[in-house]
Amino acid sequence: MPYKDMRDFLAHLRKDGQLKDINIPLKAGRDTNDLQALMRHLAETDGPALILNNLTDYNTPDIPVIFNPFGTRERTAMTIGERDPLEMKKKHARVLADQSLWHEPVIVERDAAPCKEVVIDEADIALDKQLPHVWFGEEGSSFICGGVVTTRDPETGERNVGWYRLTQFWNARHGTGGDYSEKRQTRQLSIFAFWNPPMSHIGLHLAKAQAMGKPLEIAIACQCDPAIHLAACTSVPFGQDEFAYAGGLRGEAIELVKCDTVDLEVPASAEFVIEGVFQPNVEQEIIGWHSNTVGYYDKVQLFPVLDVTRITHRKNPLWYATIEMLPPFDHNYLAIIPIEGELLADLQRKIPEVRDVVVTPNLTYIVQLTVDGQRKPHAEFGKYVLHAVWGASGRWGRTAKWVIVVGPDVDPYDLTSVEWALQTRVQPYSDTIINKSGQAMVLDPSAPKGDQGFAVVGEQIGIDATIKIPERFDDYAPVSKPDPAHVDKIAELLKDALL
Repeated sequence: MPYKDMRDFLAHLRKDGQLKDINIPLKAGRDTNDLQALMRHLAETDGPALILNNLTDYNTPDIPVIFNPFGTRERTAMTIGERDPLEMKKKHARVLADQSLWHEPVIVERDAAPCKEVVIDEADIALDKQLPHVWFGEEGSSFICGGVVTTRDPETGERNVGWYRLTQFWNARHGTGGDYSEKRQTRQLSIFAFWNPPMSHIGLHLAKAQAMGKPLEIAIACQCDPAIHLAACTSVPFGQDEFAYAGGLRGEAIELVKCDTVDLEVPASAEFVIEGVFQPNVEQEIIGWHSNTVGYYDKVQLFPVLDVTRITHRKNPLWYATIEMLPPFDHNYLAIIPIEGELLADLQRKIPEVRDVVVTPNLTYIVQLTVDGQRKPHAEFGKYVLHAVWGASGRWGRTAKWVIVVGPDVDPYDLTSVEWALQTRVQPYSDTIINKSGQAMVLDPSAPKGDQGFAVVGEQIGIDATIKIPERFDDYAPVSKPDPAHVDKIAELLKDALL
């Protein structure tokens, strides 16, 4: 079922018993907050989504905070109308691979756009009062986590939509002990745009604009229909429209509205919209600490700064706040699904024997095949698949640090099953590939850092955990395990006795 906006999705979670209101006081201030601990508790217990109504040390107490809406694989699947994670992944991959299923967005008039209900002009902007600020753990800044970001290619005019984190400077602790100016704190933001060298599509846009000596306009739509968020964090090929892909995921066109101060369009039902511009000779600013997706604090990073030119929002708006930290965490699974779907779509186009791709919260890639042993199409088929992962289109496959290929009898969602395959089907030297010069995942703390403080080049390992027929054997020892149907029959027979 399509959701018209984030509120519609939350209402569905509430009806399903997966959303709770929390009125207990919880601290949200810098260095004195409860929210990282709350996120850990929910992650370890598959806890529900929450609406936090009583945050203390919080600058906008009248704006409730959405917390942990994507915290399980099931809720992540629900963002596009599924419940089973594999079915969601198949849908994601199917729509990504077939543009005939996409729906071009439609433009609505301003008076039909809820995101325009309240308008704050540039002269009146005060980010310390008009945007919520929520801190987690030991982070030095409050980050905007729910922003769907739109820019245009300064050469072609083609739109890019991505889900990027932004830094707020108000009351922030400087990464090297300095101070942020009043202008930084009240009228500017910084965005996680890896542009020098470009490592993302917004980074390509910004790099082009800077080389041309032109400003780059930007619009940030916060808290949208979750299908839009999912599309925005998918590596749709450069130059293609993520809003059209989001329409394919939800089954109907996304409604957009034109911005006021920049030549861009945003989802009409967003909770907040922030308009702005990167100036030529863009300013960059040091930020830190920032907690990242691989579970470490980045102490110092350097990112470009934008000037805010307008803010609009809905009446009685909602805000979304989260933290990246030692996995798993709230949007971990929402971030993983696009990686899995992107890679599954690419691999299945050329290797029909690929059944599934599972990425763990810690970014180990597991590729499950429909064949193994003597049924493999050719010798060293597992290694062929490993190379296909690193050579896949999109931006994620080429950054895969650990890749494991398994057969159909290995459950890729169960790390005990994967470990069994590693122990019983792999010789560490013969069945692995070491790539000494691959593209690093930008936040890998073990890889060398570039000028912006993120990793550029790293090493990779691929493990072929398939049965080595015909590579080393003519046959293989049979697996000792009962028929699952027999297990179910025995469980049913003894269910009362085992209570």
